[in-house]
Amino acid sequence: MADSTFGTLLAEFRRGREFTQGEVAASSGLSVSAVQSYEQGRRVPDANAVEKLSATFGLNGEQDAALRRAVGLRPKVNGLKAAMFKARGAPSTVWDEVQGCEWVSLVTNERREIVAWNRLANQTSELDLAALSQFQRSTLRMAATDHYDRHLTNWKALIGSLISNLKHDGGDISNGPPPQYLQDVLESIARDDARFIPTIFQLFLEAPPWREEARNAHAIEWRLDDGTELSFHGVFGEWSNYDGLWAFDWHAANGQTAAWVQSALANDAADVTPPALLSFAEQLAQTRSDAQLSRRELGERSGISVASIAAYERGLRAPSRMAMLALCRTLTLDGYRTNRFMREAGFEEEPSDFARWMSGEQPISVYRGKDAVFANSQSAIFGHADTLAWPCAVLDAACHIVHLNPLARRLVNPAQWKPIPGRPGLHLMQVMVSQQFREQVGNWAEVAGVVLPGRLEVQVRDNPGGTSASGVRAVAEYLRKSEPDGLAQLFDVWSNSAGFDSLRRPAVRFEWRTENGDELTFNCVFSGWNALDPYKAMDLFPADAATFAWLERG
Repeated sequence: MADSTFGTLLAEFRRGREFTQGEVAASSGLSVSAVQSYEQGRRVPDANAVEKLSATFGLNGEQDAALRRAVGLRPKVNGLKAAMFKARGAPSTVWDEVQGCEWVSLVTNERREIVAWNRLANQTSELDLAALSQFQRSTLRMAATDHYDRHLTNWKALIGSLISNLKHDGGDISNGPPPQYLQDVLESIARDDARFIPTIFQLFLEAPPWREEARNAHAIEWRLDDGTELSFHGVFGEWSNYDGLWAFDWHAANGQTAAWVQSALANDAADVTPPALLSFAEQLAQTRSDAQLSRRELGERSGISVASIAAYERGLRAPSRMAMLALCRTLTLDGYRTNRFMREAGFEEEPSDFARWMSGEQPISVYRGKDAVFANSQSAIFGHADTLAWPCAVLDAACHIVHLNPLARRLVNPAQWKPIPGRPGLHLMQVMVSQQFREQVGNWAEVAGVVLPGRLEVQVRDNPGGTSASGVRAVAEYLRKSEPDGLAQLFDVWSNSAGFDSLRRPAVRFEWRTENGDELTFNCVFSGWNALDPYKAMDLFPADAATFAWLERG
């Protein structure tokens, strides 16, 4: 349902049900004059009045959400969206968290614009990303420059994969007008770096939309200014679905690159500066100017008066939540910036366009036109896992290990454990606390504190409420008998360490000792397999030259 003013929507719903204003008033318990004022836009209803009107019309979820959004209220949160809201931190923590990654890491928004990065990203790109505007940090816009054309030696293959992602996300310019943000990027390239346009258009014609069953992983071949050749596995994964943020991680793909990364990490002189954050007033003025909109044009599109827009831009007045949301949507600001402004103003935050799409609501900006979600078969997911160039375990929604790819089976033999009766596979906690695993993981306490974070403790220890048979408490009850020492050590980890307190993707250094005594080091990262299927990947990316040498020995 397209966004409309509250008065327009109210009149549409009333006429569609052939109600008079008096009948609406009588059914809802509101006065006739109030209903008239709402329809004419002279008054804005509060949440209670909106609830009464929605009940009077018997609105479905999408209609109710549209009515609530029209007055700046958050739509009723369904189960999936509630989970996404819970499993995230404030957007302001993104910058601090990404600095902890011991690999090149970029955080992107719904438009594939880079909003945060670590110092390894600056060192690898040989560019201070903070010197670019957020628009200039669009991955497609950055790619279409001499700098990245010179450094990225497999430019066409990687940009073809990026375009496959854009097409999957509803940005297929070969099948109709592109979203406004993509149109702006293409116009900028055509104006300033026109030589890339023919190739980009050809890739839009040739590249198929990305397949959901495939990991969003791509080969990156990179050449530094001194001629050093580096190879990475570029992997997209969720960072915060509620805010529409993704991680774009570059993990070393060979021993030479791993050694270079280790050397770069040791360079304490390399520093990274966060981008300057604009106030709402500054952002409003800048984005309106970039969109080449007058205040009058913005006012006509947003329903906000010209005088109010002028006052907001000059910092003379603070907008209401409804006004702020209307302006952010009209200017198609991404969810990351919108929620920062909402939080700074003390307002409720908004789900990203991606979160709306995931929870079955109608997207209103970036994801408008994106195909409906669909599930994939286990065989397709497991088959793709077997093609990955690093050890990978596939976990189901309840943290059972349902598949190990061949490289993961080289590390660990699952036959040494028996699944808990009645379960589809080994449970991750069962493996983590076992004696064999504790002996082979050199930094077990660190790994356990991240993979099994302390927030699980309340579900594992005895408590009056208990949990369902499928929860971790039931697993712990089984382990009290089969692995009492391991469970006791896990309790010690929770007692003596702050553990992993972020609700975003878990990631930790993973030191493994093989049965033959080989000492291996990985970067262990957990991420969703894709946007819909209830599977997570536990990826072990080799982190040093010795580990790559072990993998290459076969």
